[in-house]
Amino acid sequence: MDTDKLTRFCQLKAQMKQCEDELNELRREITNEYDQDSEIRLSDYTLKIIYQEKKHYHDHLLIEALPDPELWKVLFKADSAKITALLKAKILSEKSLEGTYSTSRTPYLYVNPIIHDDMP
Repeated sequence: MDTDKLTRFCQLKAQMKQCEDELNELRREITNEYDQDSEIRLSDYTLKIIYQEKKHYHDHLLIEALPDPELWKVLFKADSAKITALLKAKILSEKSLEGTYSTSRTPYLYVNPIIHDDMP
């Protein structure tokens, strides 16, 4: 094993972690300025922020809300994708799940450069 390669690998991993931390901080600062879905053109960039509601189910409340305890074997634990599938199949209803989850708003940030076409 070449020690120089391993050392460089570790250096790059540390730089990557530092970049990811800075990106996360900048993303948080940018999204904190907009509390709703937004699309803005700033300088040479298009900024788009989209908020998505996420449900976080609570296992013990979900068990009590299920019409058939056998459904818990399908879910095993609160899995949003499986719950959504059961809702779409009309095995569960939104009304029966009221109070079994909390929601959070997650912002997604998209930044794209504006491409200037300088050709005639």
